[in-house]
Amino acid sequence: MFERKYKIHNGKLVKRDKEILVPDNEPLFILRAKDRKALPALLAYHMILDRLDQKEAVTKCINDFREFQEKNPELMSEPEP
Repeated sequence: MFERKYKIHNGKLVKRDKEILVPDNEPLFILRAKDRKALPALLAYHMILDRLDQKEAVTKCINDFREFQEKNPELMSEPEP
């Protein structure tokens, strides 16, 4: 599985490599692999990326999402607000 870019530390979201805190006032959008719309969203995002390193990272995420969805069809659901 692809190493995640962020983690929860002391109840806060931080960037793993430098322990940089994501500010509470910064909007976030999280995609979960169980969301049927997540994979198409990742594929669309991948198409608009310019940097190769970003494309490679998103490709790893896409592969993880695909694997999860194939192995866990019973957990798949439509997104909820």
